[in-house]
Amino acid sequence: MFDLDGTLLSGDAFGLFLAHLLRRPPARAVAALATAPVWLPAFLLTPTRLAAERYLVWLAAVGISPQDFTVKAAHFAADHADPRSGRATPTVLARLREHQGRGDRVVVATGCASPLAEHLCDALGLGDVEVVASTLTRTRWGLPRAVPARGRGKVRALAAAGVSLPVDHAYTDSWTDLPLLRAARVAHVVNASPRHLRRFRRALGGDVDVMATTRYRRAPSRER
Repeated sequence: MFDLDGTLLSGDAFGLFLAHLLRRPPARAVAALATAPVWLPAFLLTPTRLAAERYLVWLAAVGISPQDFTVKAAHFAADHADPRSGRATPTVLARLREHQGRGDRVVVATGCASPLAEHLCDALGLGDVEVVASTLTRTRWGLPRAVPARGRGKVRALAAAGVSLPVDHAYTDSWTDLPLLRAARVAHVVNASPRHLRRFRRALGGDVDVMATTRYRRAPSRER
C-alpha cells in the first residue's frame, strides 16, 4: 500500500485542486472569503472538519457538471504531477515498481478524492496500479456526500476493495495513516521529521523503516 500525497507526490493535491477551482470564476473566491469565519474554524476542528470540507467542495464544484469536473481534474493532474513540476518522488516510485516487479499486488490508497486521484496516478505513469480513494457523490441538494479514505476510513476502504489485512508493506508520510501502519507487517515512513518519527516509533514499537526522498527542482506551475 502506498499513500499518494506526501509519499508519491509532494503537497495536498485535492486541496490545491479546490483552490484552483475556487479562483474560477472570482465569485467563488469571494464567497469563500466571505464565509471563511464560519468554515475555517470548523475545518480546524476534527468533529466539524468533514462538514467544512463538504462545503468547500460544494462551493468549488457548484454549477460544474460531473463530466466537466472530471475534465478539470484530468487537466489539473497532468500539470500537478508533470515530471517538470518537481512534485514526484522518484525514490518511492522506484520502490513501487520494485514491488510490481516481484509480482506483489500494489495499491495506492489515498485521502485524495476520485476522480482526481486516478488522474494523478495516470500522470505519474501508474495507470496499471489499483487506486482506493475518497469518494464524492452529489446529494439531491447538490451538496457532496464524502466518504473519506483516511485514518480508519482508509482501512475500511481497503477492506471494501478486497484488500486483506494485514498488508505486507505500507508506505506513508501521514500520522493519520497510523491505523493502516498498525495493520502492516512492515511500516515505511516517508520523509518524517524527527518529532513525527519519534511519535511513529512510540506508536509502532520502534519497528519502522524510514525512507528519505529526493525530488527534482520545482518548475513554475502552468495554469490551465
